[in-house]
Formats: sequence, C-alpha cells, structure tokens
Amino acid sequence: MACYQWRSRAVMATLIAVSVSACVPMQRQRAAYTDLCQSEYSFKVPGPQGETTLTLETYLYDHAISYAPSRYRQALFSIPYVNEPEAKPEFYVQLIAYNKNRLRPSRPGKKGEPAIPVLYDSRQAYVTLEDGTRVNARPELFLGMLAYDFPIPDMRYAHQSPYDINSDEVHRRIPKLTNNDDYGSVYVIFKTPSLTENAKWTIHLGELMVAGQKVAIPPMPLCYHPKKEWIGIEPLMRP
Repeated sequence: MACYQWRSRAVMATLIAVSVSACVPMQRQRAAYTDLCQSEYSFKVPGPQGETTLTLETYLYDHAISYAPSRYRQALFSIPYVNEPEAKPEFYVQLIAYNKNRLRPSRPGKKGEPAIPVLYDSRQAYVTLEDGTRVNARPELFLGMLAYDFPIPDMRYAHQSPYDINSDEVHRRIPKLTNNDDYGSVYVIFKTPSLTENAKWTIHLGELMVAGQKVAIPPMPLCYHPKKEWIGIEPLMRP
C-alpha cells in the first residue's frame, strides 16, 4: 500500500512539473502598425418594410489570422496592369455591407429580411497620402478568397463599377477565417504600395447608392498603434 502511494505521488509530481514547464512566462511583443481609426458605420436607409439600418464594415487586415505576436499585414498578390512590365503590391480596403437582419444566402433555410441593393462605384474612391498626393482606386471591385479575408488577384473575380455589394453573390463567399462570419465582402484596390506602420493616409470611399438615395461614407483617417509588450503564459499567447 505504501509503495502504491509513493508511486502515485511520484506520478502526480511529474505531471505537475510538466504542467509548470509548459506554462512558462514569456516576453512577447506585437510590432507597431497602422489601422483604421473606425471600422464600422451605421446608416438609416429606406427598405422594403420601411426604414432600416444599413451597416458598413471596413477593414485593412484579416484580424482573424493575425495572432498577437505577429505584425498586422495586408496579403495581396500583385495584379498586373496592361503594358506594365512588373506588377507591384497594392493597397486594399475590405467592404462588408448588409441591411439589418438580412437573409444570409450562405445559410439556406434561415429566415431574414429581404436584401436592399447597395450600389458602390470604386471610381470615386481615393487615398490621400502624407504629401497630399491622391491615389485613385481601380474601377473594379474584387471578390475575396474562401480561406482568408484577402482579395483574389484575378480579373475573373472582378466586377466593373457600379456593383451591388449587398448581393447574394458577395454574401455567399464567406472565408473560413474572417472578420465577419455572417456576410461576405468586396475589396477596393488602390495602385499604391502597402502602407507602413507610420502611414498617415486618409481613405475616401465616397458614397453608396441605396434605394435611389446617396449615402455618404465619412473620410477614414488612419490611427497609429504603437508596439505592444507583455508577459504571456505559454500556450496562451494572446495579450
């Protein structure tokens, strides 16, 4: 009996030692980055059943895959331009637009409100850089991948403006890792290199056309997020 108790205590001590060694405090940090100061906007718009709420979400990164220790990065493979020898990385803004309680085509059988067409024309969009230079957006709106919140760099997945960004075609495409697991998105792409952590740009998307009415989108300045440091406990590494 005493031998059994000794063995049990030894096993328990070993388990505790392994557990403690697996939860070692570690110095962690996330590099500084620039992001939108505000990502979500709500508007009151006319709808089939009267006034309803239209939500517009905007993102520069797929936050779902940006783990705490890693830098936030955009992930866009270059899209070639005609008569240009080399394609370069470009900047993009993700748009997710939907009316309140909208029927979700990705979940057949579920109830919901009818979709309200939301037309958007990327030809009105531009970015103002630090020196005041304006960079216009591509005239096409791009659909996204089905794995991550990244635009597909393929003209077969591009739509000429104006385009209904609240369409079933958009909302059927929901990535596995995404900023919104209920609705899909489109991407506005600008012919300018990826932003740096110190970028002081302002994004001007223009307006939406909803039920024959123009809905202005406020200018979107960027905010600086400094480097973050913390002590993390393995394997729980998020701050």
